[in-house]
Amino acid sequence: MTDLADTNARSRIQTEFGTTFFVEAAAGTGKTTALVGRIVGLIRSGPRRLARTVAITFTEKAAGEMKLRLRLEIEKARADATPEERARLDRALEELELARIGTIHAFCGDLLSERPIEAGIDPVFTML
Repeated sequence: MTDLADTNARSRIQTEFGTTFFVEAAAGTGKTTALVGRIVGLIRSGPRRLARTVAITFTEKAAGEMKLRLRLEIEKARADATPEERARLDRALEELELARIGTIHAFCGDLLSERPIEAGIDPVFTML
């Protein structure tokens, strides 16, 4: 099998947890797979909790798929995890609904709803 032109970049996404990445690619090229793998790696290694994670995508369909795939990959990772990693992964499964996995519009709406005074908007603000 031939390596992809971006194999090095894909590897960095999965292993460089101290680096912030912006991933831009065409549909069907593996963005969701890379992001899910990164989130599972962060949880497994210990420095991050799923309840404090934000993953933003463009469509509700993509966000729903991401959440489903994240659950599946966390469950898979539990199979060969150390006891410490397994405890972190178990906690992540419990926190899955607390993670902000959604669209940019939903994320911004949540922020505005949580902090309407600071944003200078009506406290009963709702997004349509």
